[in-house]
Amino acid sequence: MPTILKTTLTALTLFSLFSCASRLTPQQGIPEISLAGYQSLINEKTQRTEVYEGISNILTIQATWLDSQVTDGALSHTARLAQWNEQTYKDEREKRINENAESTRFFVSFFTPEKKYSDLARLKSLWKVFLEVNGQRYEGKAVRVKQSLSEIQVMYPFHNRWSTPYIITFPIATALVENKAATLTFTGAYASTQLHFGK
Repeated sequence: MPTILKTTLTALTLFSLFSCASRLTPQQGIPEISLAGYQSLINEKTQRTEVYEGISNILTIQATWLDSQVTDGALSHTARLAQWNEQTYKDEREKRINENAESTRFFVSFFTPEKKYSDLARLKSLWKVFLEVNGQRYEGKAVRVKQSLSEIQVMYPFHNRWSTPYIITFPIATALVENKAATLTFTGAYASTQLHFGK
């Protein structure tokens, strides 16, 4: 299938999903968030950095801090799209609360023109990822997101087919670091860059 046709079909699929999302209503007992409200929240919690070598882009990273506010918004957004009942919502929320009690997570859309350098999840990755907050530094662990492009874009509209999606987890409870100034550092022999969050 030609690339332009694939792109058009993906765009139409996303348009249909977002159109349906605006008409769907949440089930009773599930907090409501509008599509525009969710997208605004994701924009607010997302930072972007680019690294150039001369005029060539060698690295683009976009990262969303999955703090408690984003977690709650994402659950409400997903609940509306999937038409969860109240019990399913409560079960999923409990899982996220438990995750946040043990860790701080970021969704990362990671692009390099050289695919071999997009290896954050490998045991012997070329990269180290650190979160610096409250004067402490934590090393992250990356896991590649296995969902389809369309599924990821419904949650993170900025992600694209040329980037690799990851969840990066740090061993510090979300409540201890959210709403504070934080720096996310990606460093390795290929390049180094930082994203700044919070105050």
